[in-house]
This record gives sequence, structure tokens and C-alpha cells, in this order.
Amino acid sequence: MTLPAAMLSGPLACLALLAAAALGCDRAGRAAGPAPAPPSAAQVPAPEGAAQGADGGAAPAEQAADGGAAQGADGGAAPAAQGADAAAPAAEIAPLRADAPFVELSVDGFPSAVVSVPIGATARRPVLIASHGNYDRPEWQCQVWRDIAGGDAFILCPRGVARSDSPSASDVRFTYESNARLEQEIDAGLAALRARFPEHVDPGAVLYTGFSLGAIMGSAIAARRPALFPRLVLVEGGHDKWTQATARAFADGGGQRVLFVCAQAGCGAAAKAAAARLEKAGVLTRVVRSKEAGHRYDGPVAEETRRALGWALEGDTRWNSR
Repeated sequence: MTLPAAMLSGPLACLALLAAAALGCDRAGRAAGPAPAPPSAAQVPAPEGAAQGADGGAAPAEQAADGGAAQGADGGAAPAAQGADAAAPAAEIAPLRADAPFVELSVDGFPSAVVSVPIGATARRPVLIASHGNYDRPEWQCQVWRDIAGGDAFILCPRGVARSDSPSASDVRFTYESNARLEQEIDAGLAALRARFPEHVDPGAVLYTGFSLGAIMGSAIAARRPALFPRLVLVEGGHDKWTQATARAFADGGGQRVLFVCAQAGCGAAAKAAAARLEKAGVLTRVVRSKEAGHRYDGPVAEETRRALGWALEGDTRWNSR
């Protein structure tokens, strides 16, 4: 399978050569684009020690996400967050220019991230974090989320660490070591993004999205950092982290909305239970199901996510131009 043509131009040409475009975390093939379908869930080798279940596909790193809360990653180096409903500055600035919609972003202390940029933006634009699943790639998350959310926001896709059981040197898959480490990588990525596009990146709250392992770890991170991540889109994972205590911490810290997206019956049942705990704490929730599609985030799951995204963003005026 070849990467979409848009990802092979400009600054990502070298990145694309390194990225064999097979699909990670049992992703069954993206509906859009000219590329042939990647392997099905049955064809993708299961990661060693992977946990089973609706949140599935996580290596032992996923289990590390259960413990060890980060102490404000990197000692409070994260930029101060504003409320998600705060309007972006109205002053017009020079249009954002880039050779391609996807750029490689150097991140201090971590592997490079992939960013979908709002080419032509003349005002500050909000940021969406797209955290991939286990045995997955940031390029795939960025492409699918640009298709879902459009090209008017920054979409920051952290890379994580390479898996030793990747298919080949030219087809490297990634995971995350722990939720604390992912939190630090996101903070460093946001700092790098703001340094590279200082006039165009909105300094306020960030929309967190995650698939499978990314959703599981994101739930733990958001419970600690609700002011920065008050709205979440969790696809096929992240349900069991919402205990009464974490739901209350998220709500008390400014957490606002959580959208659960599921493609499997087991995911749907777990999401409804988590939503009930969050609603009891005062957080608005919504659970949506695509047709039964397996453990994936593209295709019919992406379509369902696109239809529900307006609810997740409702009231946040920074997204009005999307």
C-alpha cells in the first residue's frame, strides 16, 4: 500500500519513504484515497503480550498506563491553558504557508511528530491531538483526522516509540510507553508547534482524540489535566479509566464533554457505563456506534466520528470556521 499522494509531497517526502503504509492497530483500510486496502485484523500480527478486549491491541506499555500519574509532565512546562470556549484573537495575520498539508515537526527529547497544518489560515487556529493505537503510525491518524475535522485546525500526532516486532525496517509501527510519557511528549509537541507557528497556533485548550491505546492513555491524562483537555473524542477505548474518582476530578477541573465512538458491541457497553459515571459527575457525554466494523478508526467509524464531532465542539467558538 502506498501513502496518499498529499503525504508524499513537500517536507514529508523523506518521512513517507520511511513509513510503509500498512495499517497499524488492526486498522482495516481507509475509505478515502487511492491506496489499496491494508491488512485486515486477521492479517496484522498480534503484538507480543497484547491485552484482549474492546480496548484491545495494547502491548505491556498499555498496562503501564494504569499506574504512575505524571507530575505535571516536565515539571509544569506545559503552556497555560485557557477555557475551551474562549474566542481566538480576531486580528488577521499573514496567511500560514506550507509546501504540503502534512509536515514533520521536530520535538525536543522525542521522535518527530506529524502535523496537519491549516494552510492559508489568517488567524489563530485551535489544536487537535490525535494519539494513535498500539502497532500503529502517526501518519495514519493525521490523515484520517484531517479527513474528519477538515484542514482549518492544527492536528498534532505524537509518534511514541518504535515496536521491536515491526514488520520490517521500512514498516515501523509505534506504541506509547506509558500515559505519563505520552503526556510529556504531548507537552513537548505543543511547545514545538507553538515555536514553529507562533502567530497561528491558538494558546487555549486542546481537543484530545485517541484510538484504542491512545484513548486509554488519554483518559488518564485528561483526568489530571482537564483545563488543557476539557473535551475528548475516544475511539474504541478509554472506558475503564473513568472511575467515580477520575470522573469527578475531570469535572471539577473543568472537563466539559466526552464523545465515545465504538465499532464493536463490547466497546459500546463499556462506553455507556463510563458515560454514566461521567454524567453523574456533571460531564456531558455521548456514545455513538458505527455498524459492526471491528477494532478500527477509519471507514465507517470515521464517518460516524465526523457526524458526531459537531456535538463535541459545540459552544467552542474557535472552531466556527471549520
